[in-house]
Amino acid sequence: MSLPAAAQTPPTQGWPQNRPPAAQPTPQATPPQAATPPAAGAPAAPAPGGQPQQATGATGTPPPIPLPQWFVEIDTAKKGEVSRADFLKYRMKSFEELDANKDGKLSLDEFLKVAEPPMSQDVPGGPNVEERRNRAKVEFQTLDTNRDDFIERAEAEALVHSEFNQYDTDRDNKVTEPEVRLIVQRSMARESQARQEMEQRRRQGMAAINDFIDMQLREADKLDKNNDGKINQQEYLVLAGPADGPQAKGLLPFDIRKQLVLRKFGEIDTNKDGQLDRVELTGAAVKQFFEIDDNKDRYLTEDEFKKAQENETKKMRAIIQAMQPAQPAQPRPAPAPAQPRAAQPQPQPQQPQGLAPGLPQGTR
Repeated sequence: MSLPAAAQTPPTQGWPQNRPPAAQPTPQATPPQAATPPAAGAPAAPAPGGQPQQATGATGTPPPIPLPQWFVEIDTAKKGEVSRADFLKYRMKSFEELDANKDGKLSLDEFLKVAEPPMSQDVPGGPNVEERRNRAKVEFQTLDTNRDDFIERAEAEALVHSEFNQYDTDRDNKVTEPEVRLIVQRSMARESQARQEMEQRRRQGMAAINDFIDMQLREADKLDKNNDGKINQQEYLVLAGPADGPQAKGLLPFDIRKQLVLRKFGEIDTNKDGQLDRVELTGAAVKQFFEIDDNKDRYLTEDEFKKAQENETKKMRAIIQAMQPAQPAQPRPAPAPAQPRAAQPQPQPQQPQGLAPGLPQGTR
């Protein structure tokens, strides 16, 4: 919220996927609605109305929406359905692999293995292992809901159950092929629409005020964990990052990060009720938009975004410097009392000296 939304990389939600086949991309944690579409049979770009245009076969009938890999791997009996128990067992395989000491909970060191081979592989154009580890650190804080510096089995299972509920639309504790195909279709349509919007903005190199407000509100919605349409201080403090310790290496002290986040919270919370509603968030986005829009043409360019980031960095540095206690001035030592000068011996004639130490031969 302190920088343009386009410059932020929000944490993902959900329990990390199990190890995929080698041909698939890195198994970073994905939103519950996300599914892995195969290379063939995927819908084409959406029509102007927003619905995906299906590629048609020789008969003119669009091919069925493909099933995600996890459904195929669980439904080995080809019953066309996956039970909640089977889904939980399948999705918790990654927890078992990460839990090296088998104590039923994951430390940060254990969890970070999700970003390393063989659980995660480098892909062309994708994040390197260090970037994946940094994202995993943020994800760890999101999954550690009770803030005890461990991801317990119950915490991981709660997220898996939540993911299952996204697919189980009729709440009968099983996911059928029609249910999962519908969710996959919606997910693919959203992804296609998002790609179109991003490409359009990339071509134009601009963002209108409505785009900017929507981006900011989408980022804010990810902080609203209890889905009450508002963000309280505890939810907003997620932006401060992990507590001090090995997981916060290279970051400012947590107390300073917390103060910075609460300072921003106070700026947005105009009615001072301790919560950020959509009216306040929209107002903050509009205010930020016009601060970034240097030429006042009601569009934001990449250069304006970049300049805004630089200005925000300078502002944060000044605030951080003001927060840090000033070093007390060291008293200057009192001058030593004057000593009587002894008689100086007369200089003797200087004897010829050799080369000065360190000079090359032949230099005088």
